[in-house]
Amino acid sequence: MMNDPQKFLDEVKAFDAREIPDWVLDALAPILALEYFNKKTMESKSTAAAFLCDWVINVVKFNSIYKKVAPLMAKVEEATNTKEEAEAKLAIVLAALKVVQDRVAALNEKLDTAKADLAKAEKDAADSQEKLALAERLVNGLADEYKRWTITVKGLKQQGLTLIGDCSLASAFVGYISPFSSSFRMDLRNTWAADVQNRGIPCTEGADPLTILASEAEIATWKNEGLPADRVSVENAAVVTSCARWPLMIDPQLQGVKWIKQRVGDDLQVVQFTHDRWLNKVTFAITMGKILLLEAVGQELEAILEPVLARATVRRGRNQLIIKIGGEEFDYDTNFQLYIQSKLANPHYRPEIAATCTIVNFIVTPSGLEEQILAMVVNTEKPELEQQKQTLVRQQNEYMVTLSKLEDDLLEQLSTADPATILDNIALIDGLEVTKKTSNEINEQVKLGVETEKAINTSRELYRPVAAEGSMLFFLIIQLCIIEHMYQYSLDSFTSFMAKAMDKAPAAEELEERAANLIATIRMTIFRWVVRGLFERHKLTFNALLTFTLLKLGKLKEEYPGDAPISFLFKGPMRTDVENTLGDWLPNTAWFAVQKLIELDGFDSFAQNMEKDAPTRFKEWFNEVAPEEQKLPLDWKRLENEPLKKMLVLRCLRPDRITIAMADWIRGALPNGRDYMDCDGSSSFMAVLTNSYEDTSPATPIFFILSPGSDPVQEVEKMGQTKMDPPLKLHLNYHNVAMGQGQDVVAMAKLEMGHKDGHWVMLQNIHLMPSWCVTLEKKMDNFNVEGSHPAFRIYLSADPSKGIPIGILERAVKLTNEPPTGLNANLRRGFAFFNKEDFEERDAKVKAILFGLCHFHAIMLERKKFGPMGYNMMYPFSVGDLRDSASVLYNYLENNQSAKIPWADLRYIFGEVMYGGHIVDDWDRVMCKCYLEYFFVDEILDETQLVPYAEDKLSLMSPPPGPHEKYLEFIEAMPGETPLFFGMHPNAEINYRTVQCNNLFDMLIQLQPRDTSGGEEAGESQSPMARAEQLCSDILDDVRDIKFPTDDISKSLSDEEKGPFQFVFLQEADYMNGLVGEMIRSLSELQLGFRGELTMSEQMEKLVDSLFLEKIPEWWMKLGFPTVRSLASWLANLKERCEQLDNWCNDPVTIPKVTDISRLFNPQSFLTAIKQITCQVQSLELNKLQVVTEITKRDVKQIETLAREGAYVCGLYLEGARWDMAANSLEDSKPKEMFCKMPVVQCKAGMASEKEDKNIYQCPTYCTPTRRPYYVFPAQLRTKYPPPKWTLAGVALILDIGFAL
Repeated sequence: MMNDPQKFLDEVKAFDAREIPDWVLDALAPILALEYFNKKTMESKSTAAAFLCDWVINVVKFNSIYKKVAPLMAKVEEATNTKEEAEAKLAIVLAALKVVQDRVAALNEKLDTAKADLAKAEKDAADSQEKLALAERLVNGLADEYKRWTITVKGLKQQGLTLIGDCSLASAFVGYISPFSSSFRMDLRNTWAADVQNRGIPCTEGADPLTILASEAEIATWKNEGLPADRVSVENAAVVTSCARWPLMIDPQLQGVKWIKQRVGDDLQVVQFTHDRWLNKVTFAITMGKILLLEAVGQELEAILEPVLARATVRRGRNQLIIKIGGEEFDYDTNFQLYIQSKLANPHYRPEIAATCTIVNFIVTPSGLEEQILAMVVNTEKPELEQQKQTLVRQQNEYMVTLSKLEDDLLEQLSTADPATILDNIALIDGLEVTKKTSNEINEQVKLGVETEKAINTSRELYRPVAAEGSMLFFLIIQLCIIEHMYQYSLDSFTSFMAKAMDKAPAAEELEERAANLIATIRMTIFRWVVRGLFERHKLTFNALLTFTLLKLGKLKEEYPGDAPISFLFKGPMRTDVENTLGDWLPNTAWFAVQKLIELDGFDSFAQNMEKDAPTRFKEWFNEVAPEEQKLPLDWKRLENEPLKKMLVLRCLRPDRITIAMADWIRGALPNGRDYMDCDGSSSFMAVLTNSYEDTSPATPIFFILSPGSDPVQEVEKMGQTKMDPPLKLHLNYHNVAMGQGQDVVAMAKLEMGHKDGHWVMLQNIHLMPSWCVTLEKKMDNFNVEGSHPAFRIYLSADPSKGIPIGILERAVKLTNEPPTGLNANLRRGFAFFNKEDFEERDAKVKAILFGLCHFHAIMLERKKFGPMGYNMMYPFSVGDLRDSASVLYNYLENNQSAKIPWADLRYIFGEVMYGGHIVDDWDRVMCKCYLEYFFVDEILDETQLVPYAEDKLSLMSPPPGPHEKYLEFIEAMPGETPLFFGMHPNAEINYRTVQCNNLFDMLIQLQPRDTSGGEEAGESQSPMARAEQLCSDILDDVRDIKFPTDDISKSLSDEEKGPFQFVFLQEADYMNGLVGEMIRSLSELQLGFRGELTMSEQMEKLVDSLFLEKIPEWWMKLGFPTVRSLASWLANLKERCEQLDNWCNDPVTIPKVTDISRLFNPQSFLTAIKQITCQVQSLELNKLQVVTEITKRDVKQIETLAREGAYVCGLYLEGARWDMAANSLEDSKPKEMFCKMPVVQCKAGMASEKEDKNIYQCPTYCTPTRRPYYVFPAQLRTKYPPPKWTLAGVALILDIGFAL
């Protein structure tokens, strides 16, 4: 085996393991059973043996298994053979079957083709039917739109032609129209439309910029957002949403800002310049792309915001924008939006701001406010009706928005649909049907809503007069700030008081009666609220303004006479080119006014009746003390039934009685007129304050507008004893802070304490800290947001001051507490100041002197009503001066053992310290001294005359010393007040009442609307701008050629010829050149503004107002001469002054024989020239000379040569007295004679002397009747009476009295 290993291996490989003999197996069995007979064990001995061992074992195992499987495999083979035989037979059968199946398949294919053709035919028929139905639905759905779309397409084609003109109008509308009022906007639109048409630019006929800028749906959306529904507000919204510049809203009533806040919602960031870290909030909004509202800005915006306003951005990189603010760079998000709002009613912004912002006038309009008030009234009276109205309006607006959205969606789907497959767009057709159905439903609802709205409006219209009354009243009271800054009123406060009035109005079954009750109650409530905060001098103005407004609206029984008579009454025009034939008793001013009166309808014959028919009877009426109560002569007595026309006569002849006649007319013409004229007249200030307290809240303070002598602190503290629980106690629940340096911190601490704990806080004299008032306003706003303790109240007091923020004034209940007027009332009040028991204990001398002191105090207080004749300046005399003077009196007399009273000491202390401490003007001090020297003498201890220098016209002896009651009885029995009590002529009352008349009508003119002039003559229908333009042209034509060659004249004069007089006239000519030059410059500039070639500045607007009101413009006054004239009279006077200068220019070496010093800019320089010449001639010192006057008995025409010494002057008028030519001395004025023309006066220089001449009155001379500060010099006038008589009478010489005498 080992000899041939290969053979052995081949035999092993060929070994058939299936056929092993049994004996071999039996022989192997014991071997296989051996323990070591296995591969593993054998492997340790021999590897080859191990593998052979393993082979034997496996072969035996295979054989044993094979013997078991072999029978089974035989059976399988047999079955396989049987199967193959069967399959052969089956193949024959299947071949036959395939032939049959192929034939069946061919038949089925033919069947399927037939069925497919049938299905296709049926599907095509169904599709055609469906498309037919869809086409029918589409056609039916678009049928209603076809007609409208046809019109729309036609319109769009037309718009394509007129697009340039329409866009031009809309652009101009957005860019320029928004700052103006409704009427001016209409004028601009008409002007632009006409200009576009004239230039041949295609434009839609009657194009409305509003419809170009906004659709009805957009307008409806704005209204739903809270925008007022009036035309102007809608125009403003269109501008705000269309403008490219930032909108700056002039919005004192907060209408626009409320709309913006509701429109933007929570995404809006609101910032005020008074907020802390406001700039950080602005920069955050810019960076994050927020919407920002700058609220309550002033007339100047913060300079640091100029880059924001101008959008001065810089691109950095591809998409990043940078803006530089305050030297720091910030990312600029293009989503950033800015709105700016101002509460100022008439701000004047710089052109730079106007260029970067679109100024939008959101000031509430009368019609818009009327609708808002109507809604408020109906909501109060018929809440269900107003709710139904509001719901209906909202629904109508929503319907409009829905219809617009449906139409937009439909057009969008149609525009994107494929025309070839449009019938396959089921969503489009379904949407069209839904749109049509919804549209039909909405249209039905709209029709139903229109009918319902008509029914609702019919019911609402019954309250329309109430709303019209409210609107009228609001626009009436917001004008009052023109005459006094403190008179500020907000719309919120107004509506609050209206609501209170409606609650108080008497109920009525009939709606018309209820409406009438509402009107009467609202009118009275608003009037009382306003009038309590007015000074006495303005109350008649407000009454007259209300009455004239109601008269013009046809709400009074008296018929409106037309604009011309009312304009005449207000302006008091004159015609000065007519000779006064009644000059012996009628002043020129009265006759000149009559010449204008006869130009009015119905007064044609009035001048003739006065002059020829009944001059005596008219003279008698003219000289009546109260002519308004007397009938006019002849047929003019019919004017008793037409009091307004009778006032026109009074305006001409007796203007001093106009205020009384006006008050009487108001009492009769205005429904319940007495209640208005005498409002709160019988109520004490305490009662008024207590009543006003009911209108306050923690957010609504009481603001006391102070006047000299008023102090509301005591009344507030007294009221607190009943209104506060526990009663008011200082430093416990009441804090009183007098504002001044360092008190702002204290005030803020007290406010915080009061806000939290419910205390009362009184801040006095806040006008002393105007800048801090802004902080106070901010603090009050914060309190309002946080919510204060219900008992918290703020009381503020201040003198009238423009430094008080409007926001504080608008929210406050304003009260005035002026001291009583009238000599008797002031005497009664002064005497009542002293305790009765203390008075009774005093010595008889003290009682007498104390009563004299009270009388002196009353005279010093009440003399101010006479204006410049009373005082050159107004002084704040108060009861404190009386108290301190009485204290000095007690100390002097109680410590003085001598029986002699130290009158000189008392007079000095009273006149130089107590009362004199207030007095600044020297002549007022002289007057005070005269009173003291008259009253405080030994005679007052018994009985003395209380009416100084009356010469038996009136006598009143002081009461003898007695008990307290006797003095009170004396005061009550005193005769009625007269100027004689003050040592003045009765004419002084005429003077101050005439001033009252002029002031009244000046204020009424200022408060008149500027829509039309309401003027006279040809200018009756002219607008203020047109009237100003005409005057501008006329004045410019008159002054254009005025020019004095001062340089040429100066060069033509030798040094010897140039004297003091020449220098005076050269100076005067220079002054005139400067004035005329400014007139020409400003008027020429204004003409450029009228032509649109120059932007109207604030100064130009003021010039327009002055020209319209016929007042002298501010800059002309600064460069001009002191005067009280109206513009027309001033221009005439200007020509007279130029004429005098022309005469001198013709012969500059020689001064005029008589110089009219009233026509000089600086009359003092002429008088100084007289002294200079005397100094040169007599070698005297200038400071030791004074001007000495000598009154001649000649007029200007009688002077033939120059004065030998000094110079002759004229142009002086005596006020408060007259000059007796025969006696060459001062005399009392004639009745109704306000001024007396002086003859030629010789002025020369003389040595100043302190020695007083008892026959000479040192008469102060002033440039105008307003006197101070236009003092000139003291003139010496001879007198038969004691000079103090004329001092107390307020006698003075006036250079320019303002009219021709």
